Amino acid sequence: MKIFEKQWALTLLLLPFFKLPVFEHIVSLHIIDTAFDMAKIISFGVIIVLYFKCRKISPIIISIILYELSLFFSTVINSGNYWKLAVSCGTVVSFCMITELAVKKNSKLYFKTILDIYIPLAVINLLTIELFPEGLARDEYYGNVLYVIGIRNGLPPVLIPLMIYGFVYSSMKGKKFTGATLFFTAVVSVSILITWSATGVAGLFMLLFFALFIYRKSIAGVFNSLDLYAVYVLLFLGIIVFRLQSVFAFIIEDLLHKNITFTGRTDIWDIAIMLIKRSPVFGYGVYEGHGLIFTRGQYYYSHNAVLEVLLQGGVVSLFFYAAIFGIAAASLYKNRKYPVSQIITFGIFTIFVMMLMEAYSNIWIFALPVVACYVPEIAAQSDKAPENTESDVPLRRRYIHYRLNRR
Repeated sequence: MKIFEKQWALTLLLLPFFKLPVFEHIVSLHIIDTAFDMAKIISFGVIIVLYFKCRKISPIIISIILYELSLFFSTVINSGNYWKLAVSCGTVVSFCMITELAVKKNSKLYFKTILDIYIPLAVINLLTIELFPEGLARDEYYGNVLYVIGIRNGLPPVLIPLMIYGFVYSSMKGKKFTGATLFFTAVVSVSILITWSATGVAGLFMLLFFALFIYRKSIAGVFNSLDLYAVYVLLFLGIIVFRLQSVFAFIIEDLLHKNITFTGRTDIWDIAIMLIKRSPVFGYGVYEGHGLIFTRGQYYYSHNAVLEVLLQGGVVSLFFYAAIFGIAAASLYKNRKYPVSQIITFGIFTIFVMMLMEAYSNIWIFALPVVACYVPEIAAQSDKAPENTESDVPLRRRYIHYRLNRR
């Protein structure tokens, strides 16, 4: 399709999904916020038509749809604002659909378009951090300062997944890092270090260490998706359930300058677990405004991805949430010999480690597992095919890729 051959066309389709939080918080910019919402509706319609015209629905998209529907159902039965949630669900599903189509049809153009949009935004965001250290606006409830891309804790879940996009695009260009990727990585690193979200800093250093010293080396094969997922489960059980963080007191207190309660998160987790036990099957729905957990005179979110999914949608939502990343893990493990699979695998693991302390649900968190399902297609469209991997690609998969490119 020509829309996946022209960058300007793909840009128009993707741009409405990149509405900046600053538009919502500054009154004079509300008209721009409304314009983005209207454009998103148009993009959603176009994407739905394109998706069902081009291919049958994939298992990863089915899992994402079922996850979003489970949240929607839980919100309805708990009398929540299901209209607002419907917009959020539609945004996630449609962006994942266009991601799948674009990666299949023209991976290089997809990643290039995303980076061409976000590299300037990241630079502008960094400038606002320097020029307006108190932020462009402030959240009235929590007092968080807001920059162009988001609040201090909101920068890492956007910028770090986009760093992974940059590394994937570099791999497609036949390089470990392109100049644009290095520049973007520098901007992201400075932004996160200046605003200093401990979770974001930890994730940044994890990903940078892997990218600089392990990625594309023989030792990278040790870090496969199944093993890393098992490590995450152990971390979740050890920290969230059994509270073994005292073992890591040196890292937590001396390096990250946090106490072993993770700035009161252990109290929040205790309340979250208590609430989950009261409504374990369907949860409480997606709540508006502030979180569901009341402590220290304010409402908070659970500050953990798994607990947040259980709170909002119960074990039903958690099942589909696990299915999304389980499908991605299986694909990454099957295609683990590709270098691009290595960086995606560790990138998703990094984000999951960050989500031990935070609960992220933006479009990038769901787009990455979609990308993970199409590693062979990404490798096949690269300028320089990875060594010793072509023979590992099943003949049927290569044939399907050939037929898709001929359409």
